[in-house]
Amino acid sequence: MWQSSSDFKLVSSRNLVISAGKQRFLFDPTVVKSHWRSQNTIACISHAHTDHIAAFESSLQKIVTPPTLDIYRALGGKPSKFHPIVPGEEFSLTDGGSIQVHPAGHMLGAAQFVLEKNGARLVYTGDFNLTSSLTVNGANPIRCDVLLMEATYGRPDAVFPPRERVYAEIAEWTSHELTKGKIPAFQVYARGKAQEIIQIVNTYLTTPVVVDSTIAKVSEIYRKYDIPLEFINERSEEGREVMRQGGYVYISSKSLRSPKSIFRHQYVRAAATGWAQLYQLKKVDRAFPLSAHADFQQLVQYVQAAKPRAVYLTCGDTVTFGAVLEKLNVKQIVPQRRRQLELLDFV
Repeated sequence: MWQSSSDFKLVSSRNLVISAGKQRFLFDPTVVKSHWRSQNTIACISHAHTDHIAAFESSLQKIVTPPTLDIYRALGGKPSKFHPIVPGEEFSLTDGGSIQVHPAGHMLGAAQFVLEKNGARLVYTGDFNLTSSLTVNGANPIRCDVLLMEATYGRPDAVFPPRERVYAEIAEWTSHELTKGKIPAFQVYARGKAQEIIQIVNTYLTTPVVVDSTIAKVSEIYRKYDIPLEFINERSEEGREVMRQGGYVYISSKSLRSPKSIFRHQYVRAAATGWAQLYQLKKVDRAFPLSAHADFQQLVQYVQAAKPRAVYLTCGDTVTFGAVLEKLNVKQIVPQRRRQLELLDFV
């Protein structure tokens, strides 16, 4: 086991800064403060969604998976001081210990980080999903002493239907709208969700898929990593011709404005998000409960399988899921303002 309770410290809860001996790790920080910029500070970027990549713009050394790096570059980013790391590879710490990555199942390149030092293990899940999708395999829980995990859907009513059922519903609705001469138009994230919708249409239908240019750039990276996607960039000559003729599925990462027509074809607007399970979404004609995050049952499953002695909830419904942790006899780490916490004092 560990040598002392000083192996892991929570230095900042707002930006999730963990110290391990002489080194500091920033897990998906939203900002990077100047006094953190040193040779002993490393930013760990879990995936390519815009709310997780602020550290790319910093001068810090960065640990990132190759797909996340490629997606960032494809969208115009110019990162520096990065260390690409793949599952199974170790990044050694300067004063002993190591950090590894494991798939998180959230989107292409999404990673969990495993920090080991003096026999103690800390895991940061980032955003994760235990269920495999048409584009990525699901994550596996990792045994640890301290778990830093999301709780986006950390409430008991946030339980999603089987993914295959949602796929079938999306395909059935899309086909039905096409037979009425309408254009099914999905408003989704360009990174991850758009590629899953493309693959649903590719798998279940024979209809061409037209996407905006941002989605096209990200989808090319998916192709690079052997995830076959068939799509047409709306800015290409082929894309413009298909849109003139009609009979296609449109996927956009931007808001679809009125009038509800694309090249004189009427469209129906759809969303695909886990929040559709909990709320009635406005400004769309149909919403499907398709999430890249773990639902409530998966969150519980992860904790039960990882068997941590203490959990820090990085986001989401921390009060409700904190009560769940208490029932599971797992301590919840509650940050205290302007005070560093010795994480292993909780275990």
